[in-house]
Amino acid sequence: MTIYDVGEQTGAWFDLPGGGRLKLRTIAPEDWREIRMATVTKGPPEYVKLDGKYQRFQEEIENKDLQMEMIWDRTILDWEGILDRNGNPIPCTYEWKVRLMLMSAPDFRDFYNEKISALVEAESGDKAASEKNSQTGLTG
Repeated sequence: MTIYDVGEQTGAWFDLPGGGRLKLRTIAPEDWREIRMATVTKGPPEYVKLDGKYQRFQEEIENKDLQMEMIWDRTILDWEGILDRNGNPIPCTYEWKVRLMLMSAPDFRDFYNEKISALVEAESGDKAASEKNSQTGLTG
């Protein structure tokens, strides 16, 4: 029997150096599908003669900046204790997620990248262990 966890991804909290914390999750396939639909368009068709026959080609045009922004929005779920220079809490909004990720100082972005990589690695390990267990007849 194969068991799939089809529940909503809850994410994991990570303590920020210097205080505060960040709740992250990995990108889900349904998120990626929605992001691609919003950020990929088709260019005009081109017809090229190959081997005496015309072939139709159509380029995909990706808005990579928007893709990254949407990925950050989907993977950064929440935060606590992130303050502006005046000590005011910064709200966890799409705009602020993008601003923090694009700051010239890389601290926030580096922390995010490190923790997302850890989550992806952990999920890969969980998947590999699950597959190994299913092949050997073990269940979790």
